[in-house]
Amino acid sequence: MKLTVKPGNRDKIHIYIDGEYQTTVDSLYFSTCGVKDGAELSAAEAAQFLREANERRAFNKGASLLSYQDRTRRQLVERLREDYGEGAAEAAADRLEELRLLDDARYAENYAAELLRRKKCAPRRIMQELLQKGIERDLAQQTVQELDFAPDMCIIELLQTKFAGKFSDENGLRRTIAALQRLGYGYGDIRSALRRIEDEGDEDECEWE
Repeated sequence: MKLTVKPGNRDKIHIYIDGEYQTTVDSLYFSTCGVKDGAELSAAEAAQFLREANERRAFNKGASLLSYQDRTRRQLVERLREDYGEGAAEAAADRLEELRLLDDARYAENYAAELLRRKKCAPRRIMQELLQKGIERDLAQQTVQELDFAPDMCIIELLQTKFAGKFSDENGLRRTIAALQRLGYGYGDIRSALRRIEDEGDEDECEWE
């Protein structure tokens, strides 16, 4: 089986075997892969070359995706699997982890901090979000435990900003409590924060019982 190449745009190299197009790789990879233009390959050698080339393409795509947006390993593998298959996706993820371009611990720490800072989510909700993103449970638990979290202060800030003026009557109060619970807060913490708001006179009278 004869392997031949044709230059493509920029650094692309188009690979042909016995005159039929097979795949496209970058010039750096082709110059270091050990296979030359015009090489005669056995069926097994050709299959191995194409498998490794596919892994390289998956790696390049993964690196490109991560340059735009950080992802968990599960998210990246699921995306790469669509175009390159399971084996290439996993191999690419392994290499990207070795290079620290893919790091679930870093992702979990940054995402948890963002959820706490921007949305004022409670640890329970943050835990759920991390698990949905593909973070392993042990890592998610560790990340949540390391958060600097004060439930009363977070709830009070939400009541004074996002929910300001929305809990002055019974229906509004119920909706506010439900929204806070969806953010992961327990009823006891919510009630405590509402008491402080009421005692400080920052809002009109509200009955939460």
